[in-house]
Amino acid sequence: MTAKPSQQGIASTDLSNRSLISILAGIFSVSVFAIIVTASLTGIWGLPGGPLLQAAAAIGAFCLVGSFVAVLAKRRGRPGKAGFRSHIWLASIGTGLVLAHGAGGLLKPPATLFVLLLLLIGLGVWSRLQGARMMARTFGEKRAGFAKPDPAVRARLAALIEQKQALLAKLDPSANEALFSPQFRHWLSAPVLAFRYTKLAAEESRIVGAAAGLPQIQARWRLVHRLAALAFVGGLLAHIIIVMLFAGYAADGGDIYWLHFAAWDF
Repeated sequence: MTAKPSQQGIASTDLSNRSLISILAGIFSVSVFAIIVTASLTGIWGLPGGPLLQAAAAIGAFCLVGSFVAVLAKRRGRPGKAGFRSHIWLASIGTGLVLAHGAGGLLKPPATLFVLLLLLIGLGVWSRLQGARMMARTFGEKRAGFAKPDPAVRARLAALIEQKQALLAKLDPSANEALFSPQFRHWLSAPVLAFRYTKLAAEESRIVGAAAGLPQIQARWRLVHRLAALAFVGGLLAHIIIVMLFAGYAADGGDIYWLHFAAWDF
């Protein structure tokens, strides 16, 4: 009798590259169709701030922020693969909705958010399709990583690890230093200790040459991806605040036809 897969096994199921491409292609097709349909609507219904597209923007923004949170699942002690699947689905749905919302205003300042969004999608797809292969080749080729370092480097590493262990005893006594990375709860409960530990971990990576010899795109893509994500979330929140509270400024002398809370102007 065949055993049923455990819940843990189901939760750890990975998202294949084919599934990833299928999701993105499907969302793109639906987005194009939605743009064509909404462009044919008359009156307020076809405008970005109309009831239909404003609702799409609100749901899309919620999905995109949720995607930003979901990808940090491991930082909250949850299964990383389940968080990655949620990240992909929420990001795809949110992108489709905001594209439908803002397709008619690609020459306006908020279109900068689309540029960041396309950068995020491009880097994410590259990291999964090509970056993973590069990383696998790099791991197999970096023989220096398995070699014994010189005595001076070993002494520096020993001192640094001792500092990390001392910090970890205060930050999370039950954790293993070799496997530990600060989670949200650590940043909330002891932000100074978490920052100091992260700084020591970065110094350890620099000493052992974790990124030495890597192509720039392989060494820097994750940092660029994170910075672009932070910039996008910040820009998205700024856009929401402006159109909802500073509607007079956003209208720039035109009619304020969208749902808003205040019509303040600068």
